Amino acid sequence: MNRTFLSIPAALLALALTATAQNTPPIVSNPIADFTEYAGASARPIDLATTFSDPDTSAAVRLTTVLGNVDLALYGQQKPITVANFLNYVNQGRYFLVDPTNGQLASSFIHRSVSNFVIQGGGFIGTVNPANPANALPTSVLTFPAIQNEPGISNRRGTISMAQAGSDANSATSQWFINLADNGGPPNNLDIRNNNAGPYTVFGRVVNNGMTVVDAIAAVPRFNAGAPFDALPLRNYTNPNPITVSNLVSIPGITLISPLNFSVMSSNPTVADATISGTKLLVAGHQVGSANFTVTATDFDGATVSDNFTVNVIAAPGRLVQLSTRMQVGTGQNVLIGGFIIRGTAPKRLLIRGIGPSTGLPGALANPVLELFNSSGTMIASNDNWGDAPNRQDIVDTGVPPTSPNESAILTNVPTDPTFLAYTAIVRGANNTTGIGLVEVYDLDSGPGSTLLNIATRGRVEVDPNALIGGFFLGGTESKRVLIRAIGPSLTGAGITGVLADPILELRDANGALVESNDDWGTSPNQAEIQASGAAPTNPKESAILRILPAGAATAIMRGVGNTTGVGSVEIYQLP
Repeated sequence: MNRTFLSIPAALLALALTATAQNTPPIVSNPIADFTEYAGASARPIDLATTFSDPDTSAAVRLTTVLGNVDLALYGQQKPITVANFLNYVNQGRYFLVDPTNGQLASSFIHRSVSNFVIQGGGFIGTVNPANPANALPTSVLTFPAIQNEPGISNRRGTISMAQAGSDANSATSQWFINLADNGGPPNNLDIRNNNAGPYTVFGRVVNNGMTVVDAIAAVPRFNAGAPFDALPLRNYTNPNPITVSNLVSIPGITLISPLNFSVMSSNPTVADATISGTKLLVAGHQVGSANFTVTATDFDGATVSDNFTVNVIAAPGRLVQLSTRMQVGTGQNVLIGGFIIRGTAPKRLLIRGIGPSTGLPGALANPVLELFNSSGTMIASNDNWGDAPNRQDIVDTGVPPTSPNESAILTNVPTDPTFLAYTAIVRGANNTTGIGLVEVYDLDSGPGSTLLNIATRGRVEVDPNALIGGFFLGGTESKRVLIRAIGPSLTGAGITGVLADPILELRDANGALVESNDDWGTSPNQAEIQASGAAPTNPKESAILRILPAGAATAIMRGVGNTTGVGSVEIYQLP
């Protein structure tokens, strides 16, 4: 990126004719319907951003400056072009740049401050001088095409407007300014066309305690560093020393925030309660009964609106809710593959994790990469490093995010079918690295709608401690009939080579005690039941265990007879 400077007039002149309209209270745009939850199941997330809306404010942004936060309410309903333009710069990261000299993330800064008039930013990023990295040499923000002017709201104290270049009213790109005074009329006349400049488009206002920070920025001493930095606010600076990045009034964070604040009350919190996380309402059922909820949205001016709904909590049925399989993750056909089958009439909410470093095991997979495929073999999601996921906070809200930043996670709602749909999760090492890893599947449904019928994991089965270990969890309070299979020879029908010739299977309870073991499913005392289940192994050397298991955790361990190795699959079926 070049390091040229935008040419901005020494004085910003002229905008709209009307003051901001009287506040309109928020509204309920999509009421929350009553619903049913399972006791003790995962909390149900509800997006309050779609439940409520603010007729005055389409979006809000927080500028995190080195002197504090400046929150902005944006008038997207009134100034759609300008707000969309500003958000485009925010969402595309144009106000930031990885400095090519030092490799650090550089941010934009307030490059102009005029007492009792404006502070201005959005034009430059605080990069360093390649010839002398101790000193600053700002880089121009990479701009999108200029936009059409949208005057109409007065440049009063606390409003934010777009700067213009030269005399063209339709020249606004990335630069903005915040009014320190009522600048619409004399002497600055920003609301009218004056001296071939303006009018200037107001597209939002500073809210909360932001003007305290704005005034603090305006009080920072200003220095003439040459146009366009002839009114540059600098912190802890003594002239004529070189200017460093730390002297700038930087804006190291720009994030979207909710234009509404939310609160919630439950009539019966022992039955069901809720918490707020950002714009998400997380409703959790605890015991059988019903509870009435009131959710209230409050705008920046204190106006409120509420929505009411009822949650009925029922006993959770016995069901598969979690799979966690550990093995040596290789490359090619020896990656870790987790499959699952879902049946139902509603999408199923799943969290899938690729785990390595947090196992604490020697030789753990250092950087797992996770991929999710549908039944057609199409990749529908992928992740490397869960903290980079766009729904990172939602992953945190599940209560089971990965504990290492190098681990992966996918949180998604997948389609279901009244017959069934199959999905596959694959864990591999970044850059074809290998090591011990886990694939985990969590059923996060809070109530009726769809069922996890079958979970399976395929990979290379080694000798202890690298046997294929499949942990699973039965939710609810009921016992459940479960079939567990250890598959090897029949995998050749799927084109797999190097299969485990003679798998042996162990089932252990939550305390690690042996419940049952099997080598060759035809020798099982439940052979007839296994055959009648419709899911018996197709090769006599494969193993199977059919048991009625209580709710809670259990573990299936697959090894090769005589410490043999090869590709195998451990599978858990939920039976009627």
